[in-house]
Amino acid sequence: MIILLKLLPRVFLSRLFGRISRVRRPRLFARASIRLFHVGFPRIDLAEAKRTRRADYESLQDFFTREIRVDSRAVADSILVSPCDGVFGQSGGIRQGTVLQAKGIPYSVADFLQDRELAASLEGGAFCTIYLAPWNYHRVHHAIGGDILQARHMPGDLWPVNKGAVEGVPGVFAKNERLSVSVRTPHGTAVAVMVGAYNVGSIRLAANRDIGHGSTGTWTPEGGSVAVAKADQLGVFELGSTVVLLVDKNLRAACGGDAFPEPGRAVRMGEALSFKA
Repeated sequence: MIILLKLLPRVFLSRLFGRISRVRRPRLFARASIRLFHVGFPRIDLAEAKRTRRADYESLQDFFTREIRVDSRAVADSILVSPCDGVFGQSGGIRQGTVLQAKGIPYSVADFLQDRELAASLEGGAFCTIYLAPWNYHRVHHAIGGDILQARHMPGDLWPVNKGAVEGVPGVFAKNERLSVSVRTPHGTAVAVMVGAYNVGSIRLAANRDIGHGSTGTWTPEGGSVAVAKADQLGVFELGSTVVLLVDKNLRAACGGDAFPEPGRAVRMGEALSFKA
């Protein structure tokens, strides 16, 4: 599969699929694409969505980026919570400027964030990776309250981020298109990175809808920061993907405990999240 993907125009095909997923007319086509997707991924839970019928959605993308009811997620009374639904990949410490993509496969935090100063400030902190399957809720939320200092959209490739690709494509997270959001909190700095993947239409940021959707580069909020609360919406995957959460050593110490270190454990947005002190 990886060999085949090396030969394909991944970005072009992903953008094309993104365009198709946004088609609303003819209505018959939109309904058929939604139905086929739901049949293919029957674990999609519409009971927790604001709109509980497939007929209520105007396109496949509208269906994929569905909102859920506020009461369908309990937000833990902890410093840090999971930013999204999904399955844990790797987690652990940030050491010598690297984190783990998969067992035995490190990648550079500076390359990943394209910001050496920010990467250096995270040394001694911790990270975790959460993979969102196609049936998961695909809106990402803030893991902790604080002030958004900056967001950065980084164009790149669109490799898959499933288990096979993560174990077979070195540095895949630092190669793919991604959007990072840095938040200053009373306990330290948290950086959430939404990583794009094959067949991802785009990544939208809640605080600035142009980032990742019409512009690239770094965005600094007017006035220097934007206040956000824990579990506020951070952004939306218009198909895809993976979230990598990084915290500095001060925030890691404040959230002492286990970081659900075993790969394969399911998590839901709002669950308590902590790291080994």
